[in-house]
Amino acid sequence: MKKLLIGLLALGLVFSFSVPVMASDFSVSGTYRIRGWLDSNSPLYKDDAASDAYYDQRLRVQPVFTVVDGLKVTCRFDALEGIWGDDLRSPAADTGSGAYSGTTDGYGGYAGFADTGDGAINLDANVQFDKAYVTFMTAYGQIEAGFKSTNVWGTDFGNTEDFVGEIDFATKLSENVAVLIRVEKDIEGDSFQNNTIQDQDQDAYIAAARYMNEGVETGLLYKVVRNTTNEHVTQTLHTLSPYIKTTVGPAYIEGQIYYSTGDAEVDDVLKGYGYKDSDLSELQIYLMAKADVGPGYVGGVFAYAEGDDNPIDNDVKGVLSGSDWNPCLILFNDTQPTSVGSYATTGTALDNAYLFQVFGGMSPVENLAIKAVLSYAYADEELNNVDDDYGTEFDVTASYKIYDNLDYTVGFGYLFAGDYYKGSDNDNEIDDTYLLMNKLQVNF
Repeated sequence: MKKLLIGLLALGLVFSFSVPVMASDFSVSGTYRIRGWLDSNSPLYKDDAASDAYYDQRLRVQPVFTVVDGLKVTCRFDALEGIWGDDLRSPAADTGSGAYSGTTDGYGGYAGFADTGDGAINLDANVQFDKAYVTFMTAYGQIEAGFKSTNVWGTDFGNTEDFVGEIDFATKLSENVAVLIRVEKDIEGDSFQNNTIQDQDQDAYIAAARYMNEGVETGLLYKVVRNTTNEHVTQTLHTLSPYIKTTVGPAYIEGQIYYSTGDAEVDDVLKGYGYKDSDLSELQIYLMAKADVGPGYVGGVFAYAEGDDNPIDNDVKGVLSGSDWNPCLILFNDTQPTSVGSYATTGTALDNAYLFQVFGGMSPVENLAIKAVLSYAYADEELNNVDDDYGTEFDVTASYKIYDNLDYTVGFGYLFAGDYYKGSDNDNEIDDTYLLMNKLQVNF
């Protein structure tokens, strides 16, 4: 109750100070969605039709307070998010989104970078604040400072939106070229709330440039993350990510690469116990092309995320993840919160995988869009005698626009499960799985 009262008081103060300008200088946008799921046999048990069926919902609101021209405050919160049948007035579980994942390093830490969680703040009334930051213009460019999103760049591929404290400076070098410089504080070890830990932080620094012209958009990001949250380990990761989006005649093409390299250096204490420094690396590649054909379109996708051929050595691969890109309804998808496979799992983000897709879509009548996708995936590295075949998945979705701002979507996905899910015992018997979903969403 105390947290709720504090939250309501804070909201009251914000609105009270905004009353004089609210009539002309306040705007709000957001979404409200209701989703239904039927998930059949996601553990892939042989002759087992175990299923889950449930509804969930979320209200997302983003108010913007314009104080004067060139100065504004933006925030965003989610409310009453959860599954019908639970008490949606109580706090939703914050599972965190995290910027990085990796393999354990053998000395109680991450060989990659720690999952910091999404950093959002939950109140007792199931209200989760994601963002609160100020934007203002200067003679040299735009500055944004506060708690806002990161790990979003280029295409959807490789993104895992996170929320951290940061300061951004963005400016245009020309009509078509813009640059961004950012400083992030991901984890703080010097605050008065944690005064037993000093200088055990995770910080990030970003420099990025983007070029935009008619028919083409391209950019390059450089990010360095330094993690000293383990007092005996200093981890540093450097990431380069170029991307491109372009239209050539009837074809649209987009692609992106993530290349990361770094190290985890242990101190003399751990070296005395036989631990060694680790090398960190990651390579991810994405390419999508589609073209208009008659009344519809066709296209294809290639995606790759490097696997680690030896998770227990000092050459650690696969330290990045990107769970915001959902190429399938079942495989590599964090939209619906069920795992796939009883002996192994592909996880919610593309990792240790090659993925190939062909797709097509059309609008047979006004306001109706239909899309079908055929996907095949296999592992980059085979480990512990586990087969590399994830399987083949067929998905079809249909979306109908009831109003300009109101959509109803239905979807069906079927996974012909590959032998990867048998685990290390090839005698294990598995079966396929399918998913039914529907979603009603209003955008305002």
